[in-house]
Amino acid sequence: MKVAWSATHQEFLLTDGYYFSGLYKELCKRNIEIEEVDNFDRLFEYDVIVFNYPENPFSNEEKEKIREALQQKGKKIIFTAHFKNKDGVSEICNSITRDYGINILPEGIKDEIHHLEDDLFIITTDEVKLYRKGVKEVVFPYSAPLEVGNGAEVVLEARKTSLTDSGKKSPVLIAQKRFESGGKLIVCGSCIFWDNFSLFRLDNLQFVVNIFEGAE
Repeated sequence: MKVAWSATHQEFLLTDGYYFSGLYKELCKRNIEIEEVDNFDRLFEYDVIVFNYPENPFSNEEKEKIREALQQKGKKIIFTAHFKNKDGVSEICNSITRDYGINILPEGIKDEIHHLEDDLFIITTDEVKLYRKGVKEVVFPYSAPLEVGNGAEVVLEARKTSLTDSGKKSPVLIAQKRFESGGKLIVCGSCIFWDNFSLFRLDNLQFVVNIFEGAE
């Protein structure tokens, strides 16, 4: 499997070893080739494309290429955001994901019972709906909640003890849309559940590997 980590829209970069050295090393151990790619057209030469916290908007032409990749070419495309629409990233992602029934809300999520580091935003959850092989619990820091419709599936939810800024319990954290081509759009409310802080806590590593390998 070949994974393109986009460097085309001012994303958090894979080559930033302080944050993502663990992810790079662990995927390589599993024969998952992952490469930082700074040319938008080249992204679609890979099986999986990751837009990790894209800070620059997508053009209409780029949106169309993403649509074709999902609906016709069977690509897996992953978008990640952050809580409270930081840097406008949630809305940049929504400019694509909303058309497929997944909307990232400009809010945060707290859990007064299930959290780490005395930080209510570093929530943990055992509500793993997909990619759960070998996974019981994950940490999902600083996530935005997602609205899901139009046939999209829930991958991960927060616990019932969690609350969004608007008071909703157990919000969706990750959602997925499948396409007849075999393509998948995966949208994550957090961009740091696979960084060096989170990856080796609880079952995050196995969860992340499952997402890349498609082990639902």
